[in-house]
Amino acid sequence: MASDGGIDAGAAAPEDPTPLGAPEERDHDEFAWLDAPLPPEEPFETASPSALGSDAPDRLDVAEAQGPAGALSGIPGLPPIPASPARLPVDGEGWNLKERRADEALAAAPRKPFFLRLREGLARSSNQLSGQITALFTKRRLDETTLQEFEDVLIQADLGVETAMRITDRLSDGRFGKEISGDAVRAILADEVEKALDAVARPLELDLSVKPHVMLVVGVNGTGKTTTIGKLTAKLVRGGLKVTLAAGDTFRAAAVEQLKIWGERTASPVVAKAIGADAAGLAFEAYDEAVRNGSDVLIIDTAGRLQNRAELMDELAKIVRVLQKREPDAPHTVLQTLDATTGQNALNQVEIFRNVAGVNGLVMTKLDGTARGGILVAIAAKHKLPVFFVGVGEGIDDLEPFKARDFAEAIAGRAGTA
Repeated sequence: MASDGGIDAGAAAPEDPTPLGAPEERDHDEFAWLDAPLPPEEPFETASPSALGSDAPDRLDVAEAQGPAGALSGIPGLPPIPASPARLPVDGEGWNLKERRADEALAAAPRKPFFLRLREGLARSSNQLSGQITALFTKRRLDETTLQEFEDVLIQADLGVETAMRITDRLSDGRFGKEISGDAVRAILADEVEKALDAVARPLELDLSVKPHVMLVVGVNGTGKTTTIGKLTAKLVRGGLKVTLAAGDTFRAAAVEQLKIWGERTASPVVAKAIGADAAGLAFEAYDEAVRNGSDVLIIDTAGRLQNRAELMDELAKIVRVLQKREPDAPHTVLQTLDATTGQNALNQVEIFRNVAGVNGLVMTKLDGTARGGILVAIAAKHKLPVFFVGVGEGIDDLEPFKARDFAEAIAGRAGTA
């Protein structure tokens, strides 16, 4: 075990190079909450299903295991994961006083219910839609021109052509030539969006009869892979599982160091190599380490592969092939993180990553502050992949199980249920 908390599978890392000639990209929230001082050290052990007795389940539903405020409960004696691990300095410099005070204020503020945070996160998307609905349907009869204009509004909001046509078809049914209120339009919009999303809003279930359950996390740079891994690891550890992390983003020292911090905070071993090392070889060694230490879950971070760079995607495919040499069914779960702010480009990302890595679940990040939240609806309609989690903030518990109704009400600008 290396002194920095990682399992060093290689020599000391050289200075972080610029990966493959491209500028390093960081998640906007990658370090935003890593600011508060560390609490006093209190060593604790993670419980595995075998340690919990014969009644331990063979499958874990991550959503059902969650307690209030996103904490996983039911494991006696397991203390909560600190909400704010130590901030990792960037380029040798600490964060300025203004940022520190902002983070401290965020940590001290009363925690709002998830629906309210989701509604606030989608405010730009919903306000844009709501304003256009009001402009279109105030004192105006429903005719072909109005329907066409509304369909254009829905497509521009990234909801997708299929969903837009379904909404306008329902809107015209029995209402043609009549006036219709903006509230009635929003109700139909929310209902149809919920229908589009309901089939993909599924809980993340891990097959605990397979040890380790291998989870590969993929996506382009800036979509929140490493942060999502950290938050998910905290949930799993709170649920009593032992997790090993693999720092497969070997081109970014910041990503490796951030994953090591998460490993320390969750008492999870981290397998790491020198910067620029072969990620497939690291994945192979990480699997052996997870078997050796009895981990229930192995989560592998990957470098941000640009989906239009064939040679980089080949490297990702190599990781999958290498894992399958150790376990034919691995990786068992392939999560893709998607940045909501990328809009239509996210559709192409899903298609290519699905073909290369066998993506079987999605996590949508950065829904807070984007006017393009509707892209999740278009992705659901086209790819029909499960959406396990959405991220609507920078805190450890701002990764929440995806609920179709909450999302639909929020994007339509309706009150919903808190």
